[in-house]
This record gives sequence, structure tokens and C-alpha cells, in this order.
Amino acid sequence: MAFGSGTGGSRKRRRSEDDEDGEDIDTGAGEEEVIELEDEEEEQPCQAQAGGKINPFTAEITMLGGEKGKNDGGSKHWRCNHCKKAFKSSLTRVRVHLLGAQPGKKPQIQRCPVLLNDVAKTRELRDKVKEAEQSSKSWQQKGMVLNNPIAQSFGAAERDAADMKIIKFIAANGISFNVLRSPYYSEMVSAINNAPKGYKGPGSEKGRTTLLDALKRNVENDLSPVRDTWLTQGVSVVSDGWTNIKGQPLINVLASNSVGSCFLYAEDYSGIEKTGDAIAEFLLKAIEEIGPKNVIQVVTDNASNCKAAGREIQKVHKHIFWSPCVVHTLNLMFKDFAGKFTWMEDTYKAGKGIVNFFRSHCHCLAMFRNNSHLDLLKVAKTRFASHYILLERLRTVRDGITTTVVTRQWKEWVKSCSSDQQEQAKAIVDAINDEHFWNEVDNILAITKPLYLVLRFSDGEGPKMGEIYERMDNMVGEIKDIMTQDDNPHKLDYPEVEEIIMDRWEKMNIPLHSLAFALNPKYYDQRYIEKPAPGGFVRKAPNKDPDVMKGVLEAIKKIGDDASEQKFLREQFTHFISKKGIYALPYVKQDAYNMDAIDWWETYGSETPDLAAIAIKILSQPISSSSAERIWSTYEYIHSAKRNKLNAKNADKLVYIHSNLRLLSRVTESYKKGPHSKWDMDPSDSTI
Repeated sequence: MAFGSGTGGSRKRRRSEDDEDGEDIDTGAGEEEVIELEDEEEEQPCQAQAGGKINPFTAEITMLGGEKGKNDGGSKHWRCNHCKKAFKSSLTRVRVHLLGAQPGKKPQIQRCPVLLNDVAKTRELRDKVKEAEQSSKSWQQKGMVLNNPIAQSFGAAERDAADMKIIKFIAANGISFNVLRSPYYSEMVSAINNAPKGYKGPGSEKGRTTLLDALKRNVENDLSPVRDTWLTQGVSVVSDGWTNIKGQPLINVLASNSVGSCFLYAEDYSGIEKTGDAIAEFLLKAIEEIGPKNVIQVVTDNASNCKAAGREIQKVHKHIFWSPCVVHTLNLMFKDFAGKFTWMEDTYKAGKGIVNFFRSHCHCLAMFRNNSHLDLLKVAKTRFASHYILLERLRTVRDGITTTVVTRQWKEWVKSCSSDQQEQAKAIVDAINDEHFWNEVDNILAITKPLYLVLRFSDGEGPKMGEIYERMDNMVGEIKDIMTQDDNPHKLDYPEVEEIIMDRWEKMNIPLHSLAFALNPKYYDQRYIEKPAPGGFVRKAPNKDPDVMKGVLEAIKKIGDDASEQKFLREQFTHFISKKGIYALPYVKQDAYNMDAIDWWETYGSETPDLAAIAIKILSQPISSSSAERIWSTYEYIHSAKRNKLNAKNADKLVYIHSNLRLLSRVTESYKKGPHSKWDMDPSDSTI
């Protein structure tokens, strides 16, 4: 390549030879590597003493003066006085080169061939090392004498001492080791290294006052690019209520679009009746701060006071839609199923009883864990789709449970229990050995899996408005295919299942969903229309569906400021669905099926600019309030029992900083790959 090909100047890398054990030496970037240096490079022989004794390695290598690094630690250039080969490595590799690696460890540097073939010299050097180890405390700590010019050149002692102080701070304050993956940790260390000599960190008072305020202002400034997207993509105001560790009721508000969810603030509603008017007043305040013209919809849960708040907001701002959280609605479908069908409720209760029994008796749980690599899940009440999650895990670990209750250890434990526990254990064993129970678990999982998958899709953040209508249609068809099979014991219950779904869908569906569905260009492509639909339904373009078009016209009427603007939008919509002008070009049609809908409108929407602007804004919106609920996990993480004296004002600032720094980090490339990849997610966390 013309740029960046880099021949490496006068220094040339060469692959190190295989070590004496026949293993290949890794010389990749970032590792210690074998190099050749020119003879004219300045040499600095090391002949100093340490602690009154000559370092055993002093006479064995020669330090080479190369380019000085940013600090005294890390890899250095040196030459072996026996084989005359030059290396760049850390201090640890000096010993490995001369005496070989410890048993079971990969050398990662070539062994000195001269010493390898000279048994007498090797034995002599080993004796010197052993003598030095016995006489030096620092040698015993590091495996070699550190108080000498070689060790000082590598800075090994100082680096280890600093590492120890960091780990000591983390352990003493109960901080997760996962924070060491954070890019902000690296920034902090770099800033301390560049600070003036004698720098001392800020005190507690300064940290929680002036510095906290300054950091919040910095984050606000960094969020400017995110706020800029509110002008082009629009934004949804997402809100939810919660009670903190002090029992104070809080209501939060976020601004969400395709970029992510930006936390704005939370408000304490202590002593205020949480009526629809009070919630509406709080949300209207947020809308004014964001800018009413930028707000597309308000998303809350399905509570009656939230519905009332939505009606009040729409009276003030005609163009803003109120939308119930899709995830809450889908979760209510699960509960409706369980309440309607006894076979589903009885199976769930039996499965829940098995899980509770095992998790309530530590001996049972220990025996089960010996027979299963997965644990039983006791799902919290606030967990969405708890019925499906519990039964799905129970079905997965069936072999482990079945094996546990037939072991001698189980039978001996049951004999030692009280009579009540013995009866409970017998009932549990009967349920586990009941084939009908497991058949019903399979039936329930098969029937509710399409619903669960749509719930999982809706629970994530990001632009999902353009797909929920189609996914709901497919979900109904998939459930119909499963339940109407001849061998399904509950096929006669399908009409009631469909009725429950449609009843909830009608309460959840708003004209905005129809308009988003109709503005998604891939649903007009012939390949999509000809694709077989579940449930025996015939696919058709959105404009061919009267229910969809009714919602489209209602949405346009709500969005347009007056009759003339509404008419203009309808004309542009007709131009789009009729595939006139640019929309008739073959490659535009091809991209309609393959491209992201937002990107497609940004690329090809020039002939219908007003409709294109509306399409981009609507298709960028979320469909649930899950992002607002996840903020409460952040609140619980920050305003914990350990920090119960934290006042609400500072807690709000900390949540603002924590949440929005994560938002800013997630739009960077370093978050997707590299050492800071998904740094805010604990890789050891096995929770759902």
C-alpha cells in the first residue's frame, strides 16, 4: 500500500525459532518479540551490584540503548552475551531465555542455544540464582533480584507495587473487578501519570460537590450530538414510576430514539397524589424542555392514571401520540392465558412448586447441582414472561431433576425430614415422575414461544416501530399453526386464545403503529408478499389492508397542522405506494427489501421530502418503556443500602452521569471490539 505499509526502517523483525520443547514462539504484536539491532546501537553493559551481591544475570546480558519509551517499565532491548542475539522483552523473559521456562509454562521467548548445550555453564548460573534467592527478600518476592540496574530499567518492582495498590483499593471498597475493563479507568490512570509531581486526588467533599457538578456539565456538553438527532429523528418521551430505598416514589423521564435512551431526570413525588393530571404535568414539563415539535410519542405503562395522563397530553399537543408499553401488554397476555385455562395455570403452579421446593432446601439444591450444569430459576414477579422462563428452564434441566430424586442420597435425606417435609417431597417426586406434567410443559412452551419471542424483541431498545405490526400478525399465525394441529390436546381452545390476543392488541395498537408499518418499504416488495405467511394467512401490502389504511389516515390527520398539510402528506404517500418516479427504479425497489428502512428513506426520499422526514422520525421510535425500567436498576445500583444517606439530588446526578456515559460509550467503535468491548456488562453475570 502507498500509505501505512511501514518497512520498519533499519530494524527487522524475524520469527523466533522453536524452543527446546518444540513449541512455537508467539511474537505477535503487543507480546515480547525477538529482534535484530544494528551493531552501532549504543551499548550499556550492566556491572552494578545489588545488596552487596552481583546480580546473577548482570554478566549474562547487555542492555541496549534504543528509543526511550513513555515510561521506564515495559519491554526493553537487550542482548544475550552467550548467543549474541538481541531481544525486546520484559524482565521476566531474561530468566526464561537463560534458564528456560518453569514446568508447564510456555516460554514465549527463544531459549539460549549456547547455555542449552553447555550443561556446566547452565548449572553454574543456576547455583548463582539459588544463592541469590536465599539471600534476598526481594528476590523471593519476585523470583529474581530487583534492586539492580536491569530491574530498574524494566521498572518491574514499581509497576507491581502500583498494581498492588490498585487491587488493594478495589478490594477494600468492594468494587467489582469488572471496572478494570472500563475505558474510563484507563483514562484515569493516564491522567494521573500526566499530573504534576506530587499530585493528590480530590477529597470526598470536593468530589460530591463541585467535581460532581462539573462532570454533569461535561456530560451534558458531550450529549450534544445525541440531542442533534432529536431534530432529524424525533424522540419518544419514555417514563416509569418506582420507589427508592428510602421509600420515596420517583418518576423518571428519558428521551429515546434509534441512537438510544438519554436519561433526563427523575422527580420525587412524595406527598403528591399520582393522578393522571399530576403525571401529565410532569411529562409536559419534559416535553417543553425537549421541544414539543421534536416529540413524536409518550410511552408509559398501561396503568389507568398513565392512560389519563396520555389523554391530557394529547389535548395540549395534538400531534403527540400516547402509546402503552408493548412489553407490558404482551406480558398481560401471558397472565390472561394462565387465568383463562386451568391446564396452563395448574402446570405453571406445579412447576413453580418444584422450583420453590428445591431452592428452599439447600440440601436438595446441592444434590440437584451435582446432576445439572444449569441452575433452577426462581423468577421475580417483576420479570416479564415469568411463566415461560420458569417452565423453559425446568424443561431444560429435567434430566438433572429426575436423576436427583432417584439417588440414595435423596432418599436418605427425605427419611431425616419431618413428616410435613416428607409429604411435600413425595408430592414433588410424583410431579417430576408424571409424564402428563411434562407433556403439558411442552405444549405450553410451544404455544407461548411465539408470544415470548415478540416480547423479547419489544423489550430491547432501538427503532422497532416499523416492525411490531407485522410481528404481531405473524405471532397470531404461528400460534394458530401450533394449536390447530390434530395431535394438539388444546386445539379447541384456540378461538379463546386468539380472542385474548386480539383484545389486548386492540388496546395496545395506535394509529402510529399502522403508519410505521405502511412506511416500511420492504413490506411492498413482491418477494415479501409472496413469502408464505404463518396461520394460512395471505400476505398483502399495507395499503391493501383496510385496518392499516384507517390507522394511516388517522395518524396523518393527527400529524398535519391543517387540512392543506394533511392533503399534501396524503398525496406524497400515494406517490410512494404507487411507486412513481424514483420509487419505480429497479435498484430502488431492490434496496427497499434489503436496506434498513431509515437508511432507505434518507437515501431515496427526495421526491417526497415531507413524507420522508415523517417516515424517518416515526421509524426511529421505540415501542416500550423498558429503557425507563432499566434506569431503576441503575438507581438501585447507585442508591444502595451502602449509600442510603445519598440525597435524592446527588443520586439523580449520579444516575444521569452513569446512564449517559454508557450511552455515549455504546456508539463508539471501541465498545464493539477491543479491550473495552461491552465493558459495562459483567461477563460472569449469568442472570437473565
